[in-house]
Amino acid sequence: MAMIIDSVIILLLIGSITYGYIVSRKVRMLMAILKDLEPLVEEFSSAVDKSQDSVSQMRDNIEVAEQVQHAEPEMEPEMAQQTAFSSRRAAPVETPGLRVMRDKKELVRAFFDTQSTAKV
Repeated sequence: MAMIIDSVIILLLIGSITYGYIVSRKVRMLMAILKDLEPLVEEFSSAVDKSQDSVSQMRDNIEVAEQVQHAEPEMEPEMAQQTAFSSRRAAPVETPGLRVMRDKKELVRAFFDTQSTAKV
């Protein structure tokens, strides 16, 4: 009976050691792959930082544009009536650093254009 218990314990120990070795090999392979991916992760991290900066800059530009629109003096009622029936449209307000994107294609194209110019 003692021999059976000892052999079961030995088999379980051998199985545990084999499983530990297999897991150790997989972890080493994973660490090697992660080491290869490190430059890509750093590039992604810097791209995220740049996008956060550009979003904050866009917010600032929008706030400035809103302040400029609110700061413009109001027209006199006589002038308002004259311009209300004008056949010409007012020139669009240009906000520095802000481009209007009409559709998704244009947005994606602009993204890749800025990425290609950033790498150069």
